[in-house]
Amino acid sequence: MTLPDPPLSKSAPRLSALTRRTREVVRRFNAAPRWALWLKATVLAGGLLLGIFYLMPHIQPLMLSQDLVVGTRETPTSFMRDKTTDSEGKAILLESGFDHDLVEAFAKSMGKSVKFVVAENEEALHRLVERGEVHMAAAWLTKRFVEAPSNRNLTGSDDEQMPQASLLRASSAYAQEPLVLVQPDDVAPLESIKQLHKTTVHGLNASSNILWLNQLERQKVVPKLEIHQDWNELDLLKAVSERKIALAIVPRSVFRIGINYYPGIDAALAVGDTEDIVWAFPKRSGDALVLQANKFLATAEQDGTLRQLRDRYFGAVERLQEADRSVFLTRMKTRLPQYLSQFKRAQLASGYDWRLLAALAYQESHWDGSLVSPTGVRGLMMLTGDTADRLGVRNRLDPYESIMGGARYLDMLRDEIPATVPEPDRTWMAIASYNVGPAQINSARSLAKSQKLNPDSWADIKKTLPLLGQTKSGTKIRGGEAVVTAENVRMYYAILSRSYPATTSFSLTAPTRTYGVSAPKSGSGLR
Repeated sequence: MTLPDPPLSKSAPRLSALTRRTREVVRRFNAAPRWALWLKATVLAGGLLLGIFYLMPHIQPLMLSQDLVVGTRETPTSFMRDKTTDSEGKAILLESGFDHDLVEAFAKSMGKSVKFVVAENEEALHRLVERGEVHMAAAWLTKRFVEAPSNRNLTGSDDEQMPQASLLRASSAYAQEPLVLVQPDDVAPLESIKQLHKTTVHGLNASSNILWLNQLERQKVVPKLEIHQDWNELDLLKAVSERKIALAIVPRSVFRIGINYYPGIDAALAVGDTEDIVWAFPKRSGDALVLQANKFLATAEQDGTLRQLRDRYFGAVERLQEADRSVFLTRMKTRLPQYLSQFKRAQLASGYDWRLLAALAYQESHWDGSLVSPTGVRGLMMLTGDTADRLGVRNRLDPYESIMGGARYLDMLRDEIPATVPEPDRTWMAIASYNVGPAQINSARSLAKSQKLNPDSWADIKKTLPLLGQTKSGTKIRGGEAVVTAENVRMYYAILSRSYPATTSFSLTAPTRTYGVSAPKSGSGLR
């Protein structure tokens, strides 16, 4: 490659000098060996990549990363952490929640593991996604979260500019629900949105607040929004329950869960329309991950994954009536303490979470250790004489013996259920079997198969159990009662788990134990 000599010109000496220097650079370029050129190009490209990496957020692109990095918040609908210790006393965190489980299934479908980044509030989570510090966000988010205007620049410092267009995009919806106003149940309920005008409403720090406030303003309704920086949704409900605040705004599903923990609250009114619940992604990351997420969510709806998770986390939240909840919360304070040490001893001996055993005991006897039924079952776990003999229980009215007998029997029943049934479904089936007997659970599983339902899913078995008719001897099968038993225990266990945080690493995936006792007779539902 050569350059022609420039025409001589006294009026353009600078142009002539520039041309001579350019010719010299080209000459040296042509004279350089090929390997040196490749080396220089590689160094230049590497420098550019390092510069881009330095300017971009410090997470690897998903295609290069082993982890799907997900921003979330601790909420009862999406992500929960239970601080506990393992058998050696080492501190660990047990994680669960609807979004937690759904995201883990999504990551597994891509051959990735998940790294959760927990934000302190919705505002902080919004910034994480905007800056690209996470690949996505999953925290029971509405489209308001995605559409909220940006007030932050990409370096993380506050912008003095006016709010800008959203830097986020949404996945397909995987749930829908409205916001609701929650107030004490002993005051006159709100009947119209117009009653919110100039009324104080308590909420959380959220980028999306401005959108529903704008929606109300178009209706000439301007409430006074009081933000609680360090609270979560359940803190709001607790404050309403304790009459510290008069009105809070939360997602409806949070209210449905929280009403079981905090008495004396009521959902007065929905604010706006039902909203789509979505995952959020930074726009600058492109389309690939969003398209993968949408494909996964469509498959999860079709193959039953979403239905199973909905039942796992929300299926029993409306099981208890207000009177049932009130009595249970009262007896947690008055009756449970006298048996607490026995339940905890039973946990060490049986491997079962004492809170699960206590929930089952409440369903059976309402924590009355001296209870005797007209049919002869007795004690905290309401064992029959025959079952007590098989389990080695000498005194059914002895609280510890009764609890251990119930734990052993529950363990035997779990062993009767195929290992293909995952937890916690296997435990819920075992608790239903505690009521109706293993033969009826097997019948319900067979019926589920014939109806093209999933025999390994508690969500489907609780549909078929009530459809069972009679045994061969003509005895009516109490399938519906068995479902009520399991669903009540699920809710009692959830309430106890919130009231008494875990002290060991027990989970419903723990292996069963062998006690060397005889198996129950086929078809027996007696205890």
